[in-house]
Amino acid sequence: MFRPSHLFHSFLIRLGAPWATAGLVTFDFLALTWDVFIALPSALLAPGVIMERFQALVVRSTVLVAVTSFATGAALALQFGEGMSRFGGKLYVPNIVAFAIVRALGPIFACLMVAARSGGGVAAEIGSMKITQQIDALQALGGQASDKLIAPIVIALALGLPLLTFIADVAGITGGLLASSSSLSIAPALYLQKTFESIHAHDLVVSFFKTAFFGGTIGLIACFHGLRTSAGTAGIGLATTAAIVAANIFVLVGDLLITKTLWIFQ
Repeated sequence: MFRPSHLFHSFLIRLGAPWATAGLVTFDFLALTWDVFIALPSALLAPGVIMERFQALVVRSTVLVAVTSFATGAALALQFGEGMSRFGGKLYVPNIVAFAIVRALGPIFACLMVAARSGGGVAAEIGSMKITQQIDALQALGGQASDKLIAPIVIALALGLPLLTFIADVAGITGGLLASSSSLSIAPALYLQKTFESIHAHDLVVSFFKTAFFGGTIGLIACFHGLRTSAGTAGIGLATTAAIVAANIFVLVGDLLITKTLWIFQ
């Protein structure tokens, strides 16, 4: 017999189930973060593993980050040059490109490219180890995934993202320089002069610290989704996709919040 209470009970279940799931996932992620934080000192005692991860996750992403930022800087210079030439403001293009690249686009593109390339690879690697029971075997031998696998990845990405951000900044400014000198008739010496006038040490320090935090968190997100992989190749694909999407959303939303906070306190 149908009763209104049944409908209300079903409504509460449908309303509360997603929030309960989100709460459990958040708790598990925070627990993993704490385990990795505790494992950082022991992971630092194995610099060889960290350098191996640095080579695989950071160094091999250098060309991807540089090409992306170079093309973005050139496109920005052409777009702003075309628009501002109508108002006689073509000489402000170097300032705008440098400000946009250093303050926002350089760090963002570095993090997004690493999240897509390295984050997805880490999630697939950890997921494969999970479904083949290699992680279970590691724990059976007395080891922990947090200090043997995850902590080196987090450290490598936290150290590598500021370096990639610097490369992205240089590549973006170089792209803007080449586009401006070839298409907008701006002398390279004048472009560099106005670029250095627009860049402040505070902007670089903020972007480096910000991307170091983003890099470590990208590693945590990728490993977390890898550890939650279900059996089968389809599970690895879902974990990889979820890791990339979650890392990208975190970077974009986190950058917005940090930028807004800095804007308020300036």
